[in-house]
Amino acid sequence: MRRFFVECDAMPGDRVTISGKDARHIVKALRLKPGDVVIAVDRVGQNHVARIVATRETSVEAEIEATYESAASEPRVPVTLVQGLPKADKMNRIVQKCTEIGVSRIIPILTERSVARPDNASAERKVTRWRRIAEEAAKQSGRDVVPLVESVGTLHSAIATLCDEGISMIFPWELEEERSLRQALAEPGLSSVPGIGFFIGPEGGFSHSEAEYARANGATTVTLGPRILRTETAGPVVTAIILYDMGELG
Repeated sequence: MRRFFVECDAMPGDRVTISGKDARHIVKALRLKPGDVVIAVDRVGQNHVARIVATRETSVEAEIEATYESAASEPRVPVTLVQGLPKADKMNRIVQKCTEIGVSRIIPILTERSVARPDNASAERKVTRWRRIAEEAAKQSGRDVVPLVESVGTLHSAIATLCDEGISMIFPWELEEERSLRQALAEPGLSSVPGIGFFIGPEGGFSHSEAEYARANGATTVTLGPRILRTETAGPVVTAIILYDMGELG
């Protein structure tokens, strides 16, 4: 059965509304009608069997008939990507691939070397698009929760957020030569932290002052090895390595 996300918590007997692009897909592409059944996934990741009771061009109403436990699709320890804004539409692919792999949250930030510097209105439009991409990728990959894509912030605000949440911070940096990502992930107690956050710079990487600021606030700088990864490659690669190390992939 087809899966769709709904913006509410639900229980058997409740009615939910599927709207926007998903509703048009149900009506125009899938040609589902009242009486047909879909899976509705609510805000907390619960899966519900929902029978369609009414269809319109821009909304579909369905009644919850049953709730069931799905196979656990979310990592035990959530992973946050703090991504320096890249040029062009590279962020679209970063959001898509990291969502498919299992990232739990993405925080886009402006850094000293960010070439892309959208104004507030443009930034919000971009964030809206990234959230839509995350939802589509979560749906395609069978996830029960759509990763949170936050508004564009700064390195300082992102570090403050992760510190407040007690999240362990990993800071890949090309000038780090001693500690590897593998060594950082082998630190005792890492699996018991409330989350892991890692930072990826834009095309020009992070500056020395940014790396020092992160380190001074508790981040562990690491090397990703002898090869320099593009910014659109690094996020998905590090997400996969972290989740593999924690037994969430492979």
